[in-house]
Amino acid sequence: MVKKAYYGITLIIAIGLCFALVCFPVLKYNKEVKGVTTDSRFIKEGYIFLPKHGKNFLGNEFFVEAITKGAIAIVYDEYIPNLVVPLIVVDDLDKELKRLLNLIYQKPFENLKLIGVTGTDGKTSVSTISTYLLNHISKAANIGTNGIFYNNQIYDNLFTTPILCENYRLFTEFNKNNIKYASMEVSSEGIANHRIDNILFDYAIFTNLSHEHLNTHKTMHNYFLTKLKLFKQLKKDGLMIINKDDYYARFFEDFDNVVYYSLFSPSDFQAINIKYYNGYTTFDLKAKNYILKDLKVNRSEEYNIYNIIPPIIIALKEGIDIKLLYELLVDLPIIPGRMEKVPVKYPFDVYIDFAHTPNSLKNVLIEIRKKAQNDVILVFGAAGGKDKSKRPLMGEIALKYADFVIFTSEDPRLEKPTDIINQMLSTTNSNQNNYKVIIDRTEAMIYAFKVAKKNDIILVTGKGRENYFEENNVRINYSDFDHLLDIRI
Repeated sequence: MVKKAYYGITLIIAIGLCFALVCFPVLKYNKEVKGVTTDSRFIKEGYIFLPKHGKNFLGNEFFVEAITKGAIAIVYDEYIPNLVVPLIVVDDLDKELKRLLNLIYQKPFENLKLIGVTGTDGKTSVSTISTYLLNHISKAANIGTNGIFYNNQIYDNLFTTPILCENYRLFTEFNKNNIKYASMEVSSEGIANHRIDNILFDYAIFTNLSHEHLNTHKTMHNYFLTKLKLFKQLKKDGLMIINKDDYYARFFEDFDNVVYYSLFSPSDFQAINIKYYNGYTTFDLKAKNYILKDLKVNRSEEYNIYNIIPPIIIALKEGIDIKLLYELLVDLPIIPGRMEKVPVKYPFDVYIDFAHTPNSLKNVLIEIRKKAQNDVILVFGAAGGKDKSKRPLMGEIALKYADFVIFTSEDPRLEKPTDIINQMLSTTNSNQNNYKVIIDRTEAMIYAFKVAKKNDIILVTGKGRENYFEENNVRINYSDFDHLLDIRI
């Protein structure tokens, strides 16, 4: 609904302008409406800009940037004079956004088989492996932490779960490229910030829930309720795929369209007869009416078996050839930043991992210990501006499961790295001597190289393959992987 006429645009004119811009885009300045976005960083020539207010900013702060980048109209909830492009003033920005999205993009998710993956840990692996398997049935795409993948190309992704406008744009692009499947990591932040509003999924996967994001959600119950919203956005014949071994699986019992997977609890798809080897695992997958025997995967970590079963379930539901499935599981792609070995030429091994929660840190340390012939040296920190309550837990886990720990800086943002590290060490025994504090992250990794002995393992966690370091609200180009490759001692 357009606001009062005193803003200088009458109701009739404003409605007519919006109608002309969207329904007959070539009529205004001979310019075509090519998209709509709420974030000026995504503005392209021919876009409508509909800025939203943030906690620390007003949307109109980005008008100049949007116009400079090619915005042909602005939709806002307040009159701003002297703009060089049409301004359409509305009462409800959210309502208008959804209307524009449907006008410009229609409902592109209806033409996709869309997979949403949520949970504290495992989203990237599950989503990536799903895309890999489905790509051998028909064309598939992936959206997540490591970027946007389709047509054998990888594109940068600003957020794990893109903003709503970007999702509509991406789905439209997928449709144009005859992509049938799209897997998406759905974070609690993405859900809470309405990045998947009105999007309907064919499959929704719940991996697990552990201590994370309590700075936002306050309690684990609230955290789970946010995750649960994904499962209320299924298409009519959509399917929930739930980890039965997780405590929160019990809250899905009242839903009808659910299948469960597990390693330890009886379920619809249970991995049994699991045998771990150096570099691979074998297991049987027991379903209700059949067993897939002697599956072999090129992963040797228990948590990765959890990450592999949901993609197998979806691939089976989508009719993958069983023989092909067996072949593909043996050669699953290495996921960047997930237990990734760095090819250094030293008598010790170096790995990076994205682990940034107490649960994921514990899991990766347990698994790296199995690989180690000697000591495990851990280099890690905790991000600023995030859940502070997890920091002491992560410090305890690090000192318990690693032989030597180097506490360092990790995206401190507006916090002091020393304050973060002190919180991580707050429950540490004062007599404990198996750690060192080195604030500079690169210097911390260099020190690890200097103290490492033959057959040790250096594990660097927290950032995985992220390509930036964030401090004082400034992002600089940075890569753990690249810095590790460059170290010379």
